Formats: sequence, C-alpha cells, structure tokens
Amino acid sequence: MRIRRTTYTALVSIVLSVFTGCSRGPAQGVSTSSELDPSIAVSVVPIESLDVPQLKDLVEAGAYWRSARGPRRSVVDQIVLVDDVPSFFSALEVWNQTTFFPILLDDPIWTPAFVRAFHPSRIVRFKASAESTRSGPMDEWRVAERAVGRSWMGAEDESADPPPAGSLPRDLGPTPPGVVLSHPGSASLCGAAALAAGRFQPLLRLDPLTIEAAPGKPSKTLGFDDVPTLAQALDFARRVDSRVASIAPQSGKLGDQVDFLTLAGDWPYRYRAADGSSGEDDRALDDLLGRNLPGGSVDPDSLRLRWAYAGRLLGDAPASVYRAMASLFLQPRSSLLWNTYSGGPPWSEYDVTGATSILQLVRPDPDAVLARSGNAADLNAWHEATAAPNARGLILMNSSGAPRDFSIPGGPGLAGDVPFGPPSVISLIHSFSAAYPNDPTTIAGRFLERGAYSYFGSMNEPFLTAFRSPYLVTQMMSVEMPLSAALRQGPYEAYGQPWKLVYLGDPLYRLETWSDKDAPQRVAPSEPPAGASPLAMSDRPDPRDQRATLDWCYEVALVSMTLPVSEIQPASRTREILDLLTIMDPERLDPQRRVKYDALLIDQFVATGDYEGLLKQLLQSPARSRSPFVWRAIESAVLHRISDSIRKEDFSRALDLWYPIVVGPWPPGSDFPDRLTRRLASAAQAGGPDRAEPFRRLLTSARDQLDASKNTSSHRAILEEELKKLGKSSSPR
Repeated sequence: MRIRRTTYTALVSIVLSVFTGCSRGPAQGVSTSSELDPSIAVSVVPIESLDVPQLKDLVEAGAYWRSARGPRRSVVDQIVLVDDVPSFFSALEVWNQTTFFPILLDDPIWTPAFVRAFHPSRIVRFKASAESTRSGPMDEWRVAERAVGRSWMGAEDESADPPPAGSLPRDLGPTPPGVVLSHPGSASLCGAAALAAGRFQPLLRLDPLTIEAAPGKPSKTLGFDDVPTLAQALDFARRVDSRVASIAPQSGKLGDQVDFLTLAGDWPYRYRAADGSSGEDDRALDDLLGRNLPGGSVDPDSLRLRWAYAGRLLGDAPASVYRAMASLFLQPRSSLLWNTYSGGPPWSEYDVTGATSILQLVRPDPDAVLARSGNAADLNAWHEATAAPNARGLILMNSSGAPRDFSIPGGPGLAGDVPFGPPSVISLIHSFSAAYPNDPTTIAGRFLERGAYSYFGSMNEPFLTAFRSPYLVTQMMSVEMPLSAALRQGPYEAYGQPWKLVYLGDPLYRLETWSDKDAPQRVAPSEPPAGASPLAMSDRPDPRDQRATLDWCYEVALVSMTLPVSEIQPASRTREILDLLTIMDPERLDPQRRVKYDALLIDQFVATGDYEGLLKQLLQSPARSRSPFVWRAIESAVLHRISDSIRKEDFSRALDLWYPIVVGPWPPGSDFPDRLTRRLASAAQAGGPDRAEPFRRLLTSARDQLDASKNTSSHRAILEEELKKLGKSSSPR
C-alpha cells in the first residue's frame, strides 16, 4: 500500500475537554454551518482519541443516534423459514412495534450458519396463502411497502390500515435516522424491506440511474458494474438528496431526521472522478452520496461535509435477507485483531494493542479477544486462529495487497485463505480488497460468501492514512457508534473527501456493549400461526431414497441447533448426518438438491473442524460436476490442511496434499495450482535441504506425469520454474 505525502500549510492543535453525552433532538442537528470551521485544521496523522475538535460533530451526533432507536422490541426465540418471496413478506407483516424474530429465505448456503449463530429454541416453516403469491414486479413493491408499514404497528392494530412505508414513522418516539433506498425489480428488495421494518426506516423508491445517450440512440441504464462520469454521479447524488428531502425536510445535517442511507438496488458501485483517467482515480459512489452539494460543477475533493453515511446491501433475495437479519439479530461475541505491519510510522500508528484493550472492555469474557502482530501474525497462525469451530465474529485486519491476495508473513494470502463462517463483521485495511465484491474469487467477495454481513474496505488504492486507526475505531465501537460512521474519516481528517472506501452492509449496525448478563432477553414463541409448521426430529427415511434422505439430513441438522446446550451431542449427530451424506451419490440428485447436498456437506464438516474429511470427500466427486462453490471450498480446505501440516513440521504431509492438486484437473483459467506451488516452494526454501530435496523429487514427478498424460496445462511452466530455482534444471523436452 502506497502512502500519499500530503502537506498542509496550517496545523492547529486544540485540546477539548471530554464531551458529555448530550442528546440532541432531530430538529436541532449538529453541524451549524455548510462550511468547514477555519479554526480546526485537517489532521494528516491518524487521530487517536474521540476528544479532539475534529470529531466534535460526530461525537455529538453519536449521542443522539444512541437514543434514537424506536420502540424497544422483544426478540421471539424462533426462526421462521420461508421458500418464496411472497411468504417472506407475509411473515414480515407479523412483526410489530413490540416483537420481532428472524425470517430467512431458506437457502442451504446461508441458513445453517445463521441458525447456529442465533441458536433459537424453535424453527418453523411458513407458507403464505395462495392469494399472497399472485404478484408481479410492481405488486411486489407494494407488498413490500405494506409489510414494512404493518411491522411498525401495534399488535392490537391488525384491522387498521398500515402507515405509509415511504414516510417517516409517526408516534413511535425517536426512531433511527435512516432510510432504505430500493426499487421494483431489485434483487435485494427483500433485504431492503427487512432493514426498513427492523429499524423503523422509510422504504423509498429510487429508480435505476438512466443516462441520455447520443442523439438518435436510446438512453442507457447504468447498473452495478457500469462507471458513470463525475457529472452523472453528481446528478445521481442530487437525486438521492431530493428523494430524501421529499419526506424529511430537516435532513441537511448530521443529527437530524436522516443521517444514514441504505442502498439496496442496482446502481453503479464506482464513478470516474477525473475525465480521461484510466480508472486509477475511480472512487466509491456510495461515499459521494450524503455530501453537502453546491449547485453547478463540483470538485469532489472540496466535498468534506456530509449529511449522511451510506451503506450498501448486496446479494439476491436469500443473501440480502441473510445479511439484513444478521444485522438485526446477531452480535459478534469474539474478536480477532490481526496486524501484519512492521516498522515505524505510519505503519506503527495502526498497531492493534490499544484496540485490543478497548475490545476487552466491551467483551470482557475470557478469550473473547485475540490479537496477533508481526511474526506472530503469519499465515499458519492465521489458519489456526480462524479455523472453525473457534472462528471469530469480528475481524479487524491490517494488510496490503490486491483484489485477490493480501500481504501476510508466509504468504501472500489468497482468497482461499479467507475462513469459513461464522456470520461476521470485517474491517480490512488493505488496497483493492473490495474492488469486486460480487466476485467470490476476490477477498471481499470471499468474505461475503463465507458469511460476512458487514464489510469495510477499499475498492481502489486508498493510501494507508485514509483509514482510521484500529484504536480510534474501537473507541467509537465502544460508544455504540454505527460502524459506517465509526470507520469513515470525517471532514477534518486526511481523507474526509469522497474517497475509495466502501461500507457493505447495514449502515446503522453497531457493536452493542452489553455483556451476557444484560443482553436483550428473548421471549418464548407462542403457537405458530396458520401456514406454519415447526421443524422436529423425524424418523430416518430409507437411505435408498436419496432425495428424502438429503432433506432429512438438512432438517435434522437445523433442529439439532435448537436443542439446549446441555442436550446437544454435536459429534454424534453430525457423524450420523455425514455418514449418510458420504454414501450418497450426488450425481443422481437434481440441480437444486445438489446445491443443498454440497452446502450441507461443507457446513457439517466445517462445523466440527474436520477439514481433512471435507477435502477427502470433495476430491472424490468428479471434477466435471463440481460447482464453483465446491471448487472454492476445496481451495480453502487444501490451504488450511497444508498450513496446519507446515505448522506441525509435517512437510511430507503438505507435499501429499499438494501433489494431487497440481497434477489433477482444475477449472480453466484458475491460477490456484500455480499459487499453491509457489507457497510450497517458499516453505521448502525456508526449511532447508530436508524440505527442498523431497519437494524437488515431487516437482519432477508432477512434471513427468503431466507430460505423460499430454496435459498442456500452464501449471507445467511453474513446475519447471521451481525446479530451476532449486538448481536442478529439468531435462529438455
């Protein structure tokens, strides 16, 4: 990561007394001017304390945000699973001012991880009535609005018309100052409705960005992957301003009616900040939104004051609902702080020591916080610390790299080194990690696929000092600052202008400071409503009926997660499920059940930490039938097992794991075998002759096997290259 050397002509140091937690009503606001305060200088080094003038407005706004939460709801101790969108909205209508519960669009990739983290006392399946299932795109939007409005009502108001979901809630006290922006046809509309209902936020329609084309040509709608110009991005930002102002006239400052924007639609992710550039200065569209915009042409670097923070909800209906429900109902119980930096300033200013102390106050349970730095934060230690079932729900990591790799001692780290679950919150100080978040071959994309529901990182080269230090971020977490505001720099910090950092997730999500003793209490579920049936243990079907057996395994796995801790026998139950799954022939399953089979198999092996069994089972399946999801699981299982072998000084075992990967089939275009070979070569070099000689022999064998099979794989070139490095040039072909 490069460091931009920025100079400022005036630096003013002002010491303020500790701020009191004064609460401001939404009509007062916090920022009193549309211009920067000339008495406060921009800080070019990381700010380390909340008690500085640069953060005064944010701290005061945070006091209001802590109090503006809407009616206090009890959490019903159940999870409702639905199989279709109409049923989801019907279930959402059951929420009210006083109670709510998680609802999931059942998907084997997301459901088991959420159920395991939430640990309900009951799971029910719910199916909407036939009348509710007749809906087209526009009907779906109206159904979503109705569900949101109904969720704001009292339990006794079932016969009344719901309030308009596109307006600020009334008579509910101070509600969270946010809005959710979506549109008909959005893949994330279900998740948008969930966050609007769950946080008492208006659900606002904002259509996709359409631009005028050349004369005589049709206009064009810009989606996530398109890159608008600065002028087009500013026009879109002004559309957002106008849409919010139409329902909240007092929304031009922090601490008023609207301070948070959730984007849940198909809008561009980046924009070109400079005409004619090749993309090096592309910036995050989300960080342009919520800025105080003057009329006419604008230099984006001048837009340092903001009236709102934005976060983006990604994914199709099941994924966006999972991320919304995780934001509403889950809190990380344990944290991992990982610092790969060494040397003096500025890297030393991002040490995690102070942040560790802060998080230990927030989560005082023994072993709730684990921190590693320097040589102790190498790749082998990373795999040991992040392996299930001991993986952590909050990860703060300092690194550098590119979209598909990250710097770490013993690395580089790859997307395959991103751990499996649990549902997690991730902040990664790193270049480009979130350049392509919808691509699971990248760092952010893999974290999101593995269960991250909140992710903060960069979509372009941000420069190190664009990030707040872990110490400051954790201070803000400790006072329950919403993460979108805690992580982004403000107007008096070095990179407080619209920049290249993105927050993916619910912008109102915060780390709750309660301990287990004062955690919100759940209420026992009542009788399930019409159309709902509780999941329960049932008799095992005839194993010759593969479809019924797979469905039974899935249901039993979920029901097992509802049992009291004293009654759970995870090893025996998981073993029973895995025994059935491993004797099945997944080639005989239809595509939908094949997805369920793969996801459940991976989940059950990972839940018990059996990466060796997982790898063995996945490699037994024909390569032609492996989905990209399975190939990525193989990558992670291989990397974990090799890391574990090297850590235990069993290099021969690492070579045994490597060999079938490099000589076996692999998807076209994948560089994973090459990257794996380079990792083994580095480990061999570090281990001296005892490692280098057996590695040389297997390199030669692998090369010869590829030649004998007339395999034209590009991996052969890497084998030859590593042989030459070992001083043993291969024989001429």
